[in-house]
Amino acid sequence: MGETIKSQKTGKFIDWWAHVALGAFLLSFLTIIVSPFFQRTLLYKTITASDDEVVKLAPVQLSANSLGAMSVDAEAQIGVNEWATFEIQLLDESGKIVAAGIKEGWRETGTWYEDGESGTWDESDTLGGMDVKAKKDEKLTVAIALLEYGTIQGQEIDKPVPFRVTVKSGVMDAGNLWFGAIGSFFLAIITMTVAKKSGKKVINEKIMDSDPTGRATVGGENKLVQVKVEIEADETTPPQLEVCLFVNNAYGEQIFADSAMVNVSVTKDDGKFKNATANLNKYFVFPQAASYGFHVEVHPDEPIDQTKLIVKEGARTLFPVDVVEIGATT
Repeated sequence: MGETIKSQKTGKFIDWWAHVALGAFLLSFLTIIVSPFFQRTLLYKTITASDDEVVKLAPVQLSANSLGAMSVDAEAQIGVNEWATFEIQLLDESGKIVAAGIKEGWRETGTWYEDGESGTWDESDTLGGMDVKAKKDEKLTVAIALLEYGTIQGQEIDKPVPFRVTVKSGVMDAGNLWFGAIGSFFLAIITMTVAKKSGKKVINEKIMDSDPTGRATVGGENKLVQVKVEIEADETTPPQLEVCLFVNNAYGEQIFADSAMVNVSVTKDDGKFKNATANLNKYFVFPQAASYGFHVEVHPDEPIDQTKLIVKEGARTLFPVDVVEIGATT
């Protein structure tokens, strides 16, 4: 009985979920980078509002097809140890309130003492705002209403409060974008790790030499078989090693033989030799499940301390790989 051998590069066994997660991360990160370029300032003005007075600004055009939302920010310009409660309103062309929000702004200062040292502090929260997304093209008017104004000691203040009002279009929620980017990044790492470790391990032979051998029943349509050789060597190892891989059928007949040069990676600690490692990955497809033997020889074998032969069935890949298809013919 003979065997036909065909080798080709294929992406048939790629785990696309890892690429979907990576694509989601790249899309989220790219959106974070380019989102500021889509922002446009529609209105920037300082107004003054008195108690129980509603101050309207010039109307702004809002488009339903615009990317992002319209952001309205109003910052109360109050003094030290003062507070102000104000309302931000959005009015349609008929004067009807379509959105509103109340903000309690404050500013406090003081002195601290600790272990013989002292200093001052100044804290404030005077910025209020809202984001809106239009369902249709329309003009909206921003209005500011001062509801209450006083000191932290409880005294009312009867004078106007300046407000710095900013209206922007094309604003995106950076917090949600960063949350999505970080989440998709970790999901991509997990899916890529799972893809690299995928497959059922059917052979796991380790010897303190250079020629491990193992046999297992593998194969079947659309089942990728991964053969991995892990080598550890001493300080006399050359920069490259020759790894010979042989595959035998159920009758012990050799049906595949190949050799490849692999690079040796040397690790040193403070200039002293620590270890030397090399790896080989080979992929096979056996259309029919059967018993197959795998044998490895590493040359030169003198510096080899350990060789591990790992065979996994049902493996997945991250990128297209060269696959050897071995099919039985009469």
